[in-house]
Amino acid sequence: MARDHIEFIQSADVIQKTWLVDGLLEGGLTRILSFDTETGASTELIEWTQNWENSSGYFNCDVEIFVLSGEIRIGQLRLGRYTYAFIPEGVCIEAWNISENTRALWMPERHPSFTKSLNDVPEAKRELYIPSYSSELIPWSATITPGFPPGAMRKTLRKGLDGGRSTWLLGCLPQFVEPFAEYHPIPEEEFVLQGSLTTQAGHMTPGCYFWRPPLISHAPAYTETGYFALVRGGNPHLSYHAWEPPLHTYYPWDWNK
Repeated sequence: MARDHIEFIQSADVIQKTWLVDGLLEGGLTRILSFDTETGASTELIEWTQNWENSSGYFNCDVEIFVLSGEIRIGQLRLGRYTYAFIPEGVCIEAWNISENTRALWMPERHPSFTKSLNDVPEAKRELYIPSYSSELIPWSATITPGFPPGAMRKTLRKGLDGGRSTWLLGCLPQFVEPFAEYHPIPEEEFVLQGSLTTQAGHMTPGCYFWRPPLISHAPAYTETGYFALVRGGNPHLSYHAWEPPLHTYYPWDWNK
């Protein structure tokens, strides 16, 4: 794994370039938020500003897609705002198209390529395929990270194998506070959808993104407004406390005035 530690960036500040995937037609623009120089895995913010379509086929790796605005259609399926898809390696998807301005997070597990086809490859794991999962239909549930403070809930988009990776939405109430620094044994990344979160690294607002390698300690956090983010981490997402900081490092100076 060779992704740089990113703590944190505003995606709007990332240079936009042509989105290129072997086997897919051009037509989109990308902002590469993080990239693994060894495997080609990435997290990218893709934007389509014109009509775009592609034939049916399959990818050479697992791909996750999370729509931020607009709409992607795969066959008869509609992926609208805050809709998630998981396309396993070798699973054939129907022809797909975009007919309006659309933005989505694109997360392949290695350097992706697309092969036109009408069928799955042998031994493709179609049972893992999540073609369209609207977050509006997912009930909020308690967080499952051991020791996570009260005031937060999650919507699980996908749970990987035990010890593997998972993807979920994290929602925090206004005035939520995480009063300790922590670290995790596997990578963690977040993309802010709504609200804001203040840490010792700065003030994260919609469009902000971070990617942390394993064992990176990160400081306490506080939100005055509430916080809503896409998260990719572990299953389970184990957390270990690093140290107890002074109160003023995570609350606003005038929080009790």
